[in-house]
Amino acid sequence: MKEYLKAQNKTNEAILGNTYSSDELDRFSKSDYRWADNRTRSFRHNKVKKGEIYQFEFGKNFIPEMSYEHRGLVIGVKQKLLYVLPIFSYDPHKHPDIYHPIDYPDSKSDMFLLKSSKFSFIIHDSLLKLNDIRTVSVNRILYQHNGQIPPSSNTYKQIETLVLQKYLPGFYYDFQQNIQATTSPL
Repeated sequence: MKEYLKAQNKTNEAILGNTYSSDELDRFSKSDYRWADNRTRSFRHNKVKKGEIYQFEFGKNFIPEMSYEHRGLVIGVKQKLLYVLPIFSYDPHKHPDIYHPIDYPDSKSDMFLLKSSKFSFIIHDSLLKLNDIRTVSVNRILYQHNGQIPPSSNTYKQIETLVLQKYLPGFYYDFQQNIQATTSPL
């Protein structure tokens, strides 16, 4: 109880010291409420699949990690854990360096541009944050969006390959070696 009260006092000091904007304070409070309300609930039973888009509660995190409520692309499912890439709004002034297979193919950016003209689940151009892959509980899902990037599509395959190449290069190399070994003639 002592540690809890210490944490609450520190949070109250930050709030009173105007460390938080009112928008962040609202998001912070919703995040805490959702955690308290859902932490003991049984796991969701809906089948979650790779390529599906959900609204997630990512919780409170340190900058530059994604925090609070955002969409995410599921790129892996392991029982009740999901591997998710956060999706957020694209602002060309804040994010001048982005990757897009057609418009910006030479970029080495960690941000993958999703154009609203191609994906019906977004209203405006958005970014996938490739370097912020998350392992989250299925209970972080708030709701499902009517959208997906089919795992069989070139776009999905490219996203998955970029994540593996950039952030898990040893695994990617071993994986490619295993594919070559199994497909090469004896």
